[in-house]
Amino acid sequence: MVDQQVNAPAGARGPGTVRRSQEDRRAESDRRILASARRLIARKGSAGTTLAEIGLAAGYSRGLPSERYGSKQALLLELVARTEEAFQAQLAADLGHRTGLAAVEARIEAHLTGALRGAEGVRTLYLLTMESLTVAPELHARVADLARGYREGFAQHLTEARAAGEIDAGIDVQTCATVLLGAVRGLISQWLIDPGAIDIPTAKAALMSLVRKGTRR
Repeated sequence: MVDQQVNAPAGARGPGTVRRSQEDRRAESDRRILASARRLIARKGSAGTTLAEIGLAAGYSRGLPSERYGSKQALLLELVARTEEAFQAQLAADLGHRTGLAAVEARIEAHLTGALRGAEGVRTLYLLTMESLTVAPELHARVADLARGYREGFAQHLTEARAAGEIDAGIDVQTCATVLLGAVRGLISQWLIDPGAIDIPTAKAALMSLVRKGTRR
């Protein structure tokens, strides 16, 4: 039955097959539009990128991104959401079943190694984060939510580490989480600005050493 359905003439295919084909085409065009947006924004920021440029660079019409997303703001928010989905998937893989201090180190690993794995996406997200303070204030609430989530993740695992006796009982986990995220983001920012001056694996090892020494009982 499957072979008959696949090989049947277009007019003989059922509505489910046509619907799936339409969904596949839409998913592919979405992927290409967002990939095009990511490339262009990584190169010249969102303020210097138009929806028409994104459509043409993706191999479609100038008007398709506007038709699909309605506004640049909506497209940028979708781009941020897709980038975060990819990061969270990698973070889940890096964390596994780790808890406590091992999970803190896995989070550091996910952020820093993630920059190496997806430099274009990281550059785009960092540019959009900075632009949310100036030319793209409509993104501010979303990127602030991301930062809050990252801090909460570090704080959760520091709390686990404190409960397990892995770190000093007097550690202020919220402040420590804020400092950790600041260190991670600072390293990535320096690397984006001057990649040749920052060795991410070496910096990662140094940061993890500081975490272990600074939180020990």
